[in-house]
Amino acid sequence: MAKACVLKGVKATSVEGLEKALADAAGPDAANETTLIEVILNQELGEPFRRDAMTAPVSVAGIRREDMME
Repeated sequence: MAKACVLKGVKATSVEGLEKALADAAGPDAANETTLIEVILNQELGEPFRRDAMTAPVSVAGIRREDMME
């Protein structure tokens, strides 16, 4: 995709790779070059969903269903 858009394309598959790709893309050698960074990471950055996503919702005081816009 990057080649089709006449961009430099980089794939990052680790946190270290992402850090390097960002540093290279923002470095002085890339002043006149646009870089597309494809980031493919797994659970290195955390769990796939928040732990509180499966808990019951909490009621917020003072907000009623009738106050919501449709």
